[in-house]
Amino acid sequence: MTRFSDFLTSVQRVFRQVTETGFVFLGFVVLVYLLLGEQSGDFVISVIANISVLVNVVTPQVLAAVGLGLALIAVVKNRRE
Repeated sequence: MTRFSDFLTSVQRVFRQVTETGFVFLGFVVLVYLLLGEQSGDFVISVIANISVLVNVVTPQVLAAVGLGLALIAVVKNRRE
């Protein structure tokens, strides 16, 4: 059982590192867009367009649903302990 737990811990660590790397890359793309503007290239402009679409999709109802989901997870975790 400890081998499986160690495996899950290592998989979680890898997922966290990949996620952090993705956010750093996204921040770099946004920085390039802020510095160069419309001349930053097709890829950077498409990433910025996708971010703006995502921001427009996130409504107050979505934020409330995410908040309730996180609160439910916190309650379940506290009951386990």
